[in-house]
Amino acid sequence: MAFFPVFVEWEGIPCMIAGGGPVALHKAELLCSLGADVTVVAPIICPELQALPIRIYLRKVSKEDVSGQCLVVDATGDAETTLLLQKACREQHIPFNSVSRAEGGTAVFPAVYREGRTMLAVSSLGASPAASALLRDLLAEHIPTCMDVIMETMAELRMQSREAFNTQPMRSQFLHSCLNEMMRRQRALHPEEVLQIQHSIEENSFGDDSIEKKP
Repeated sequence: MAFFPVFVEWEGIPCMIAGGGPVALHKAELLCSLGADVTVVAPIICPELQALPIRIYLRKVSKEDVSGQCLVVDATGDAETTLLLQKACREQHIPFNSVSRAEGGTAVFPAVYREGRTMLAVSSLGASPAASALLRDLLAEHIPTCMDVIMETMAELRMQSREAFNTQPMRSQFLHSCLNEMMRRQRALHPEEVLQIQHSIEENSFGDDSIEKKP
């Protein structure tokens, strides 16, 4: 398997879910929360699905339903339907997720932790969703409560580093030093503390001919 995790913007992206039961509901709620343009196709759907901002077709799934979709989710639990959708998605190079037959899919839903700018995703590649969730929770316990503040500060410091330093090694050293100091103190740095780190890096760069000096 050649899976690789990539965070994608889902706002307005067309996605199709085959199936109308509780599993389909869970997937639909997740995709709707991301702003995706969701279509559900199934002969029967649960009442909760009808309350979501989605497009619904009350009929059996066909291979033509995958056309124009950027993600197809099979939540039918029906082997014949799974194979039909898998083949159609493969032919059109559409990411396919199968709830009941993970080994046949080309897309996997990870266990996700998100707080502000911090996002953590863990996957067992379909082997055990329970194990993925457990690992996510264990890792999330070690994320500081101030992590979102630190992330926001780091975004500002990235811009500042481009003004302060002419070389990428110095920018990298500055950002890593600031991040390590914030993690140690469990808070954002004050402006004077940032300047102290900046001046320290500038002073240490003197005499190093491998680093271009800022005029």
